[in-house]
Amino acid sequence: MLCSTAPGAPVIDQLLVSATPYGVRTAAIAGATVCAFNADISGDVLGNIYLAAPGRRGGGLRFVSIGEDQNAFLQESGDGGGGGNQIVQVTRGAWGGKAPRVSAQPALSGRYVVFSPGGDGANVARRIAAEADRARLLALARDLAGEGGGIIIRSAAAGAAEQDIRAEAAQHRRRWSEITAKRDRIGAPALLARGPGMAERLMRDILAPGARILTDDREMHARLGDYAGQWAPEFTARLDLVGGALFERHDAAGALAAALAPEVALAGGGRLSIEPTRAFNVIDVDSGLRAGARDSALGAACREAAAAAARQIRLRNLAGLIVIDFPRLGLAAAGAELVSEMRTHMKDDPVAHRVAGISESGLMEITRKRLETPILNALTEPVPGAGYGGRRPRLGALAFDIAVEARMQVQAGARTVTLSVAPELAQYLRDVDGAAGSREHSVLEDWLGIGVTLRDEAARQRAEWAIEAA
Repeated sequence: MLCSTAPGAPVIDQLLVSATPYGVRTAAIAGATVCAFNADISGDVLGNIYLAAPGRRGGGLRFVSIGEDQNAFLQESGDGGGGGNQIVQVTRGAWGGKAPRVSAQPALSGRYVVFSPGGDGANVARRIAAEADRARLLALARDLAGEGGGIIIRSAAAGAAEQDIRAEAAQHRRRWSEITAKRDRIGAPALLARGPGMAERLMRDILAPGARILTDDREMHARLGDYAGQWAPEFTARLDLVGGALFERHDAAGALAAALAPEVALAGGGRLSIEPTRAFNVIDVDSGLRAGARDSALGAACREAAAAAARQIRLRNLAGLIVIDFPRLGLAAAGAELVSEMRTHMKDDPVAHRVAGISESGLMEITRKRLETPILNALTEPVPGAGYGGRRPRLGALAFDIAVEARMQVQAGARTVTLSVAPELAQYLRDVDGAAGSREHSVLEDWLGIGVTLRDEAARQRAEWAIEAA
């Protein structure tokens, strides 16, 4: 139950993967409901393994260099690599203007096994609860760890054959040998191994074997097929290339727009107000009840809000510290019951989290690990000078939308496309992140396979674009 907000909710049965030269967006579907969005913005380095050079120290923080003009924060205690070059792995991408976070204890993760070359010991994922299964897999993990390194057997291995688990562990060891051999041939800083992309990580980490993966991009289809063949063979026959507007399925497009809105209406008349800040996320609960409402009515409204908040946390991929301001409940037992309710709704969230409880100030506190970028941060950015809460679409998000619309026009028979856009968006479309191709406007032209004309119109706002096809 990977996408649920209540016991017995369905597992993810579809993953929609929409891709253009300007990024990737995914929607996880359970039944007919969208339950999680993710977006891959440019510069995704999560999972990459580098040979890092010693970096600077500042304010007690330790940094290493992982590329030209690219520093990363080393999360372990120690000298920050001051003694020489070292292998590190990105465990968290750049966040809110902060450098990526790296670890000097890399781990190679597959569908069934996590292999830590510098670690030791063996363990089994806590989600595998059946005692007989845990005992069998723990014995296997200990046997594999006897060959060196640390071994964790993941929850997806519960129904896997032993030979498949052993084969994946052996594959990790071969890959690590290739990484260390490359380290000995090159100088620092340098990339040693690229981690899987966001769509591949989601395939690996959240999908049950029966799920289907639908994508609208040929290159992405080939990429996912290659990854499935190597690390998740159960999906090789469950990967489909589809045409048309992929996010119109189950109204994922409408759900995405709602996931970017600051308010969520509740069926009982209340609402959630969701405000992300640089330090934490705030969810304010308006019960919709008049002052002096009975405890029973207020408790029911809070339970409804807890279920909705848990769903929004997953849907929007909120991360870090999350505080929820519920209406005050009269009895301590009612507050404890609400905490238990929230834990139940969040127990199947695959992202590591902790519902800490209600603080003395009356706020429920939740911590959730930062992995993929929250969808609001991925698709929008603060408006300079607009003050708290003012946001606008990122250029990359607008370029993505334009590319999707242009592709649909090509599929409908268009031979040329003319785009009327603001100058800053025109420049982005021509040359995204410095990746130019064979002709002017080539990033989009080469991808579509037709001629593209860009009209820079200074009077247009960045979100006011128009497309004409012929």
